[in-house]
Amino acid sequence: MIYEIGSIGNIGVKTLLIAPYLGSVLAYILGKAKRELAFWVAEIVGALLFLASIYLFISFEKPIDITLNWINYGDIHLPFRIYIDHLSIVMLLIATGLGFADIHFAHDYMGDDPDQPRYYAKVLFFIGGMILLVITKDLIGAFIGWEFMGLASYALISFWYYKHSAASAGMQAFLYTRLGDIFILAAIALLYFYAGTIDLIKLNEMANSGELNKTLALVTALFIFMGAIGKSGQFPLYPWLMNAMEGPTTVSALIHGATMVNSGIYIVARLFDFYHYTDALFIVANVAALSAFIGSTSALVQKEIKKILAYSTMSHLSIAFVGLGVGSLAAGMLHLVNHAIFKALLFLSAGAVIYLAHHVKDAWKLGGLWKTAPFVAIFMAMGSLSLAGVPPFSGFFSKEMVVASAWEWGNGFTAIFVTIAALLSIAYITRLWVLIFLGEPRHESEHDHAIHGASTFWMRLPLGILAFVTLAISLFQSDIVHYIVGKEVEEPHVAWLTAFMLSGMAILFAIVVWLYVKKLDLLQKIASHQFMKTIHNILFNGYYMEAMITWISKNIIVNSIARGFRWFDTFVIDWLVNATVPMTRAFYRFFKKGHSGEIGGYIGQMVIGIAIIVIAILTIVKGL
Repeated sequence: MIYEIGSIGNIGVKTLLIAPYLGSVLAYILGKAKRELAFWVAEIVGALLFLASIYLFISFEKPIDITLNWINYGDIHLPFRIYIDHLSIVMLLIATGLGFADIHFAHDYMGDDPDQPRYYAKVLFFIGGMILLVITKDLIGAFIGWEFMGLASYALISFWYYKHSAASAGMQAFLYTRLGDIFILAAIALLYFYAGTIDLIKLNEMANSGELNKTLALVTALFIFMGAIGKSGQFPLYPWLMNAMEGPTTVSALIHGATMVNSGIYIVARLFDFYHYTDALFIVANVAALSAFIGSTSALVQKEIKKILAYSTMSHLSIAFVGLGVGSLAAGMLHLVNHAIFKALLFLSAGAVIYLAHHVKDAWKLGGLWKTAPFVAIFMAMGSLSLAGVPPFSGFFSKEMVVASAWEWGNGFTAIFVTIAALLSIAYITRLWVLIFLGEPRHESEHDHAIHGASTFWMRLPLGILAFVTLAISLFQSDIVHYIVGKEVEEPHVAWLTAFMLSGMAILFAIVVWLYVKKLDLLQKIASHQFMKTIHNILFNGYYMEAMITWISKNIIVNSIARGFRWFDTFVIDWLVNATVPMTRAFYRFFKKGHSGEIGGYIGQMVIGIAIIVIAILTIVKGL
């Protein structure tokens, strides 16, 4: 029970469970009275959530296990359990810490928006959904937190709902993620009825002891992974992740860094032993490797700042999935932690750039911002170096660990594709940084004067802290792995791999800088070739996956259902309606014969009617 963790711990758990939703309501109500109050409510609640997570981290001695009940009716018992262990605490620190930084940054970024109460209410609700997901022990509680995030993401992506593109992006995110969620519901039903439990910890224990039917376990593992594919933007359900950029950049930082996309990896990591038992990790690794390749290659040609980062999110989450898929919980979770920090830094830096450039998002229309925004340039460079995997930044250690694990324990397809994705990281992120900060402005804009309107406190402080953390956390990579896994991990070592990766990154870095700084004319000449245009269009449109899904949905699924309903309406409903006329006439002609005007005929009909009634009554009585 809660009292077993101490009164302060009790308060901490209650704060995590209640404060986001209470704060969401207060932010909206108080914000309607005075707009600035919405931010301060969110800021205070965000700080409380982060402090509660820090307290649990500092005071943790053993897993916290609290049992309540969702449903208790007859023989049906659905428990609601809170379970907090090292994995949960790491996810709590990510969700609440980056969530608090995001709220702080939004003070200026969303400062001119008249709908701040609605914004901060949705953000707190979103963070609350992630918290619920990572601290519940059963699949029902996790699924509710999962759906809370889905609902909030729809509301935040379509925050500027009066823009058609934003409204469509929100609906797309909702539909894509709901498709995956259907499979999770099916998995919950199967596990409840055939395995007798939906307890996440017990499922791992049953897998380790071999109590689970292997076919059932494999099917449910793949169903849960389908949900993870939808939430984390993996192949083939990744298009929503790119279109989610229609929301405010602070929302993108939350979705792509701190919360939602990490939930898919978390659920597989939480059920790691269960997945290992079913051999489903093989599928996880191969789908993730393909997704990493698609994301990294597509990011090479994007124009919008946020879309480049969105494809990089797809790629790096896939790299984390590859770590899990090849059997290394340590590598997968370490990269998730590092990615959450440097991707939040990159998205918030992108938000600062967009804010300074009067919401110009096309990287080709910027340039020269190093002169007017040197702090933002430095902070974004640090995030870029971490994403690229350049030592001594944190991304180097986790990315190298995943790639080494893929070569040591994965198959050829997984190892080659994840290596390509890891190498290309430095190409697309260097291209982005160079386009934004070097050279001269390539578009008539007032962004060179906008720096004076930016607050050094509200925007630069979270950027500086995140930049410091992504460098400082490099010193604690082994400690993070030991904390999550609970034991010493033997890291795979492929002798030639580190040298190959570092030399490959150096070559790609030199080529990108040379082309985008010195040889833009040569780059344009290469890009104008018909073959290169074709390749560019394929990559720019994300391998046309969105177009294929839309075509299949419209022409095969929707139209087929529509044709079926049309046939049923025409040949069944219309036939029944039209048949009422001749049927009515037939009844009329039949009963008309009884109206002869002869008394004898009427008496005979009455006698027959009475006889029928009597027989019916006698039959009923006899039956009783």
